[in-house]
Amino acid sequence: MVIYKKIFTLAVPIALHSMLFSCLGFIDTYMLAQLGGNTVAAAGIGAKTLWFVLNLIIGVGGGAAIFCAQYWGAKDLTELHKTIHIGLFYSVLTAAVLVPALYLFAPFIAGLMTNDITIIELAAEYLKITALTVLVSAFSVIWSAGMRALQKPKVVLYLFVVELVLNVTVNYLLIFGLWGLPALGLIGAAWGTLAARLLSTLLFFLYIYNQQPYLMLSAKIFKQSFRWAKHATFLKISLPIIAGEFIWSGGVFLYHAIYGNISTTALAAISILSPIEVMASALSWGCAAAVGILIGEKIGSDQQKELNHYVTAGFISAISVGLILVGLLWVSRHYVLGLFNAIEDDVQDMLYTLFPFILASIFLRSITMTAMSGILKSGGDTQFTMKLDFCAQWLGAVPLSLLFAFWFRWPVEIVICAVLLEEGLKLIPILYRIKSGAWVKELTKRPSRESDNLAI
Repeated sequence: MVIYKKIFTLAVPIALHSMLFSCLGFIDTYMLAQLGGNTVAAAGIGAKTLWFVLNLIIGVGGGAAIFCAQYWGAKDLTELHKTIHIGLFYSVLTAAVLVPALYLFAPFIAGLMTNDITIIELAAEYLKITALTVLVSAFSVIWSAGMRALQKPKVVLYLFVVELVLNVTVNYLLIFGLWGLPALGLIGAAWGTLAARLLSTLLFFLYIYNQQPYLMLSAKIFKQSFRWAKHATFLKISLPIIAGEFIWSGGVFLYHAIYGNISTTALAAISILSPIEVMASALSWGCAAAVGILIGEKIGSDQQKELNHYVTAGFISAISVGLILVGLLWVSRHYVLGLFNAIEDDVQDMLYTLFPFILASIFLRSITMTAMSGILKSGGDTQFTMKLDFCAQWLGAVPLSLLFAFWFRWPVEIVICAVLLEEGLKLIPILYRIKSGAWVKELTKRPSRESDNLAI
């Protein structure tokens, strides 16, 4: 029971943070639904595009988190501090490339998901404003990874509560034009999102500066970390994670584009259901992150005998969480979907049709998320997870989705069945890999003195 208590203690604040983050998208969708299906569809395109881009930054943060957790287990705070600097270097570099591309190609990106000119124009304007949140997030993602490795996820949660309150308030005022402010609709939501993210990251910086010296920027530590051996080791683990995030989130982005090209009704329904799915899956993500932190700590402290107990506990927790989430959502489905009764009738009908498929996705992802992100990646087995994501998605689910949608022209619920196949295809390889033990890789061994002095 001690293991489950540790998982629960770490998982709850991480899950609440993730849930509040997705709750923000849910609230935005609810408010924008008052303006009609086109606005919701445009918001869905913008949100899915930003999610795809941010996942690349999160991939860098995932690599940093693996090293930080193992260095924390090894009680090597100096190397943990260097890892934070390496992570910040690559996250900011990635954002510096992505933000201009997102701004310049916003209309083209929106055009991939729909051929409706009105929706394309709305989505493009939204993306041009919110693109800057990616650059700001490059800092907060790495600091969040460091705080979780230090097993202090509550601070990240508290800071996001501030962001959530500000975001919802400003969005509401600017969407509907209250207190003498102009009614900007979707564009108002974009400005509110940017303002809230800027303030939250500034508060995060002030906290790190005053309370967490091992996460703070330091010219001395940055110089020490700028060694090829350290960067090579970091990239060896992180690049497969980034590539995996690109492969997986790129596939999800393509699914969204397929739905949009089937019909505007399907796109609007998916744009409403996606935040619900993400919000419900927050507890699963919290479980996966907690298991990953604890397993990384055990590997770093060379407590190999306890690993099997944590792996088993991770699976039991993931299955339990998945079943609870699905049960609660099914019982409350009329209340949850009834919140969107202001939307067009055909979109409402589509919501009820697709809801059971969303529940199946939540359950399957609860298991695969914990197994891949919580267990395999925490052990440094990032190349295997990258290859598995590619095979299950791009050699399985994506071709079938395209075939069903554009060759057979089957309805969207059949296409979603092909999408669900992705998670099912991962289960057997995951179980085999974990049982083999080949996923455990100790990353905290110091490189040799000779290689450590090889500067870039």
